[in-house]
Amino acid sequence: MTAPPPDDPDPKGDGPAWSAGQASDAWGAVSLLGAGLVFWGGLGWLVSRWLDNTVFLMLGLLLGMGGALYLVWLRYGRP
Repeated sequence: MTAPPPDDPDPKGDGPAWSAGQASDAWGAVSLLGAGLVFWGGLGWLVSRWLDNTVFLMLGLLLGMGGALYLVWLRYGRP
């Protein structure tokens, strides 16, 4: 059997080479995206129900996703 190359991050081959910090960052980004959609989409849904117009639900969802993507970029995307 040959030895793995020296730059192999997982020489045993028994799983992904992710650290706990990387997994935590990934779950943090997913949580921000979900929270943005739920909060702003919910607010848009409430305004849509109040004014009997569905445009506010779409605006809330778009605002929530845009704001969440921006926050993910600020927290994890910048050097």
